[in-house]
Amino acid sequence: MKKRTKKKVEKLTELIQSVEVSLKGDFLQTKCQLSIRESKSNYSFAYYVYKTGKTEAIAKSTYTDQDTHKVKLTEGGEYRVKVFVMQNDNQEVKTRTSLPIRKTQIVDI
Repeated sequence: MKKRTKKKVEKLTELIQSVEVSLKGDFLQTKCQLSIRESKSNYSFAYYVYKTGKTEAIAKSTYTDQDTHKVKLTEGGEYRVKVFVMQNDNQEVKTRTSLPIRKTQIVDI
């Protein structure tokens, strides 16, 4: 009978701990929290904003060293933000999408 050896199971931690979105007036603000204690200067961030019902992103940012992003919303609806985090030394990219947030448009009649 063959003796079974336990394979070492390595617990992988997600690079992106959370993507937090909030509304301040007409602006959708995004904050990306990394799960590592390493300096954020080793990473670049890009943000794509999606509106429910549309397949293409309504706003795209280029890669930046900022872990926060702000975009002005011109209409009401439900929005999500997809964050791209690139490790600067090896160009490896990880993504995570926020929970939806709803912007209500109030119109005078």
